[in-house]
Amino acid sequence: MERIVLKHLSGSKANQVEEFPLNHVKELILGRDPSSTVKYDPDRDDLVGRQHAKITQDPNDPSQFIVSDMNSRNGTFVNNQRINGTVRVNPGDQVQLGPGGPAFIFDVEPRPAGATKATRVAQAGPTAPATRVPGGPGPTTPAFPPTAPAPQQPHGVGKATVERIVSQNVQQAKKSQSRTYLAVIAVVVVLFVGIAGVGGFFVWRGFSSKSTEISTLKKGLDEAKDAKTAEVAAAAVKPSEIVSNYGKAVVKIDVAWKLVSQQGNGLVYHQYTMYNGRPAALYVKVGDAIEPYLTYNSNSLNVGIGGRHTGSGFAVSSDGFILTNRHVAAAWESAYQFPASADNGILVAPGANGQMTPVAAVPQAPANWIPAQTKQDGISYDGRNDHLEVLFPNSDRELSAKLSSVSKRHDVALIKVDSPGTVPAVEINDNYDSISAGETAVVLGYPAISQPVFGIVKSQDAINKETQVVEIPDPTVTVGNIGRIYRNNEGSGGAAVGAEKTTVSVIGDSYQLQINTTGSGNSGGPVFDDHGRVIAIFYAGLSDGRTAVTFAVPIRYGKELMGTK
Repeated sequence: MERIVLKHLSGSKANQVEEFPLNHVKELILGRDPSSTVKYDPDRDDLVGRQHAKITQDPNDPSQFIVSDMNSRNGTFVNNQRINGTVRVNPGDQVQLGPGGPAFIFDVEPRPAGATKATRVAQAGPTAPATRVPGGPGPTTPAFPPTAPAPQQPHGVGKATVERIVSQNVQQAKKSQSRTYLAVIAVVVVLFVGIAGVGGFFVWRGFSSKSTEISTLKKGLDEAKDAKTAEVAAAAVKPSEIVSNYGKAVVKIDVAWKLVSQQGNGLVYHQYTMYNGRPAALYVKVGDAIEPYLTYNSNSLNVGIGGRHTGSGFAVSSDGFILTNRHVAAAWESAYQFPASADNGILVAPGANGQMTPVAAVPQAPANWIPAQTKQDGISYDGRNDHLEVLFPNSDRELSAKLSSVSKRHDVALIKVDSPGTVPAVEINDNYDSISAGETAVVLGYPAISQPVFGIVKSQDAINKETQVVEIPDPTVTVGNIGRIYRNNEGSGGAAVGAEKTTVSVIGDSYQLQINTTGSGNSGGPVFDDHGRVIAIFYAGLSDGRTAVTFAVPIRYGKELMGTK
């Protein structure tokens, strides 16, 4: 298993898919609170509690997961059954927050062996009403029994005999008439039953048809409602809403670092010498490049290779992982910013006696020297952060951080703070393949030009009673748009018709931003789209003295470090 996948079915997140790498996220908090891992819209998802439920790995079996209701008002449902406390949730199960609330399908990718969804208990389907078949023709009306032939009357029949014969014929006629009435009644009954059966059949068909129409209408209304929900979810949000929803996840980073030798020789210094009564920086030629002359001698003239700076970043997971720039969190992997004293230096080379001999003047320090990549004397160098502190907005608490990962392909780094509980995090949208120039870009961060706000912290410690003045950070919001998109495209080339062209960008894969009111210190800050999702990482600026533009790294390079690309 590498990641948890939530496929949202309804609510403000309908038709969205969220992924959470297991090596970074151990617990998913579901709710409307901005600090929740899975954040629901505070207005549209009003059946969801602030911290409604959570999903964690089973401590007894990490291949399994459990969902817990966090005393929510409307309850948590797994496969339409309300849970009490904690239950196991399997890949493919449906989880719903409140009756009629937002629902999603829980899954893990790749699924562990044997992770088969539990067998669903089928509901008995409706039984079609039996169709009454009209009966066959009723019984045939019985014929009158044959009348006994009148006996031949001899001449001279008496009166009594005549009366007896008349009486017998009358009785026979009455009996025959009764049988006829019964047969007619039977036929009428059979016809009535048949007509009633046929009528009942058509009545049932009418009700069934009406029920189908109602179901179809309801389905159409539900689909329209889902479409409307999707439309609302796709609606753009204001920059002020972005700040309100995600500003708490944007942090200020304070860094102090030094260059060290991987061979354990200690701190590395830029060697200086006295020249014409002033300290002058020394440089040597390494291949075709000019580099600072490095030494381990820490005398009063030499200047340590290192620096102190601030930058910006943003939390990408609730357990404290933060994305920023490589030049912020691992400055030794980026172009070194020489102090002003490094200009007007001297290029030296080994002389006949082994001493360094001046050979030329170096009016300006090298612009693109990468400390960690120098190979002077065949020695490898590395960096060390002596101070890497993270400050969350509107808080006077500094959290120590550690460098987690550095991109080899772009100006991106991942750091980690250790803090109890969860931290607010942003949502990410890798739209590099579909983004267009002109789309909205909203940058948050801590440009150095913005004036700081300080808080007075009075000590309650009887041993250390000193009152401290600490900065209370608050991110700056800058709104603009994507001015241009730079893409490196290593095509197949060749002379064939339709062969893909090879294009090379001098600044790599980048977004040019029409945003020029921010600058140094904003490096590492998030760039949001107009839906409040991070699409890039602010990292550089360029100015010709009259016009200024800025640049951002596509967020997919950050996702690579997060293990989600």
